[in-house]
Amino acid sequence: MKDAKQLAAQTGRLALIDRLAPLILEERRREAEYYAARHSRERPPWYFLNVSHPTIKRLYLRYIQRAFDGKPLVAPLGDLDRVKFELAMLHPAVLRELAEEYLTTDTTPAPPPTEQPNTK
Repeated sequence: MKDAKQLAAQTGRLALIDRLAPLILEERRREAEYYAARHSRERPPWYFLNVSHPTIKRLYLRYIQRAFDGKPLVAPLGDLDRVKFELAMLHPAVLRELAEEYLTTDTTPAPPPTEQPNTK
């Protein structure tokens, strides 16, 4: 059984993940729309992690079985649940850094970086 301090830290971490996931998902969607509108062949990766990697796959399957609320999920996960899984794999210090960036800055969408011309 977790002690009270560990439980409080875990609850705070889960709340942080719940707040960050929709913001990160929205940013991904904006970038995908931007690159699709430009008919760009170069697109940023959609996911943080490769769930085909044997170690990550083991964690991914465990996450699907009991998720955060203890209820099993159905694979494949929806986009928001996938982002929550990926955030759960990050160190708490990284989550805090992301929170500083996403939760304390202006929420006006910034344009994605300009595409580099194809020189091939």
